[in-house]
Amino acid sequence: MLKIEGLEVYYGYVMALKGITFQVKEKTITALLGANGAGKSTTLNTISGLIRAKRGKIIYKEKEMTHEDSSRIVKAGIVQCPEGRMLFPSLTVKENLLAGAYNQTKRTSVLEDMEDVLKLFPILSERRKQMAGTLSGGEQQMLAIGRALMASPQLLMLDEPSLGLAPKIAEQIFDRLIMLNKERDLTILLVEQNANAALAICDYAYILETGKMGLSGKGKDLLQNPLVRQKYLGA
Repeated sequence: MLKIEGLEVYYGYVMALKGITFQVKEKTITALLGANGAGKSTTLNTISGLIRAKRGKIIYKEKEMTHEDSSRIVKAGIVQCPEGRMLFPSLTVKENLLAGAYNQTKRTSVLEDMEDVLKLFPILSERRKQMAGTLSGGEQQMLAIGRALMASPQLLMLDEPSLGLAPKIAEQIFDRLIMLNKERDLTILLVEQNANAALAICDYAYILETGKMGLSGKGKDLLQNPLVRQKYLGA
């Protein structure tokens, strides 16, 4: 579904991505792992069109998207759930969800999508009239994912969905991601600091090291790799 070829990104004179290449297959969960500053968020932001690549290609469904505007990228089906949630704190849960559907033109589709989100995260149904800024961290993360789903993604990119969450709540989030992938055939590109959790649920994973692509392989294989266990899993 997605191919990244020789992607180079700079912040001023600093090279953040040094010619990385990887792919995301349709209907899979692909994880992008690495230490802080490795370039994970930069990769997602470049795919989303928020940062421009100096060199390389972003190919989505056989069409090059390297220089497309963010709005066109979303319309094509690539939707990002950003790090830190980035909700509208003074808007209600319902209003935040509707903000994710700005691209949709049919009212019936919007209402159906909202009901699907509320079924996926029942707590949001109870909180639909509550201001997003008053939600707990876990509820805010559910809302951020729900808002992304309202854009009807074919490729959902998530940046650190478990950040700052209690282990039990993070587990619930990962369970929902598995459900979206297995039951709705949603393709997911996951950036996650919790390497254990990410490798446990992903089909394939890539590890970034200071802007370069390092190890890659099936999630279950990397989970047992001694080097990965020592460097990223604390084992």
